[in-house]
Amino acid sequence: MRGQRAPGLAIGLLVAQILHMGVDRVPPVTLGAIAAQVAIFLRLVKLPFGDIHEVCVSSLNVWYRGDWKRLFLASFYHLDEWHLYFNMVSMLWKGVNLERRLGSAYFAYMVLVFSVLTNAILVGLGVIAEEILHDHSYISTCAAGFSGVLFALKVVAAHLSPPTTQYVMNIIPVNSRLACWAELLLIHILVPNSSFVGHLAGILVGLLYIKGPLKYIMHIPMQSRPSYTYHSQRSGFRGTAQPTGFRRTAAPPTGAPPPQENQQAYHDLTGGLSEEEQMARAMQDSMQNFEPSASPMEESHPPPYPTHPGFGSMPTHPPPPYSEVNPTQPNLYPDLRSTNEHNEEIRRRRLERFNR
Repeated sequence: MRGQRAPGLAIGLLVAQILHMGVDRVPPVTLGAIAAQVAIFLRLVKLPFGDIHEVCVSSLNVWYRGDWKRLFLASFYHLDEWHLYFNMVSMLWKGVNLERRLGSAYFAYMVLVFSVLTNAILVGLGVIAEEILHDHSYISTCAAGFSGVLFALKVVAAHLSPPTTQYVMNIIPVNSRLACWAELLLIHILVPNSSFVGHLAGILVGLLYIKGPLKYIMHIPMQSRPSYTYHSQRSGFRGTAQPTGFRRTAAPPTGAPPPQENQQAYHDLTGGLSEEEQMARAMQDSMQNFEPSASPMEESHPPPYPTHPGFGSMPTHPPPPYSEVNPTQPNLYPDLRSTNEHNEEIRRRRLERFNR
């Protein structure tokens, strides 16, 4: 393996971009993917594949020669420093958007799946194009880099957001969900050495995820796994099954006895009576007249508002009606019998007056 590369201007610009955004604002998977690809390019990590020609993907090397490891490695190697810079800056913005939406675990899973599928579709497209056009260059051209994965992520990000107008190259207005096709053509025109088939393969992978069965297939192994969502300056958790620290238990059926650990407390509270016996006892107690005792607060503090002079000594039971035997007793409750006799006398006199 060759010696380490010295970082140049493009690596410095990439570091400046990350610092300008804020390292704490970049989600961990996005930051880790960028750091890993920079380390691979600078040869800071000792890998058994030292040369890019040993990992680049082509239909000839993979399909016809059976070198399947290239499907897994080609996306993480870059031709030069500026190739790495442009791809990693694009990864920075797309990763911040998608990782916060999808969660760190699922985003890492998506990047790995997309990197393999993009290279696999590139191999398939090369074989088909060579069979149809009889052009050997479609199977012999070797591609490497993360741009195919970025095209797939761009398709997903565009369809997860409301459609807007996006300016490709800051000049051409295009619907955001069609911008990937415009970029595919412009990049091929401006950079003829770029892998047109590799970029097209990335778009097709993104469409398979949005419109096809890929999303449902990818969700199968993730259904029972919680996903971790990154939030800037604090960690977060998004559970797909149950929220953290909370477990909902089934409610006992109506009228069921309390749990076993509360049986003694429940017995002490109810006195061992059933619900019907408790209801009968409550009705019986409510029909009995009793004088409530004053609370300590009422005894030590008089009410802050004026009261009737006899309010504090008002009897609980109705007093006897007013009589000459006890003329000092206030007639707080009227004698209903004398009142009825008086009303009957008035009615009788009115009838006699009417008959006259």
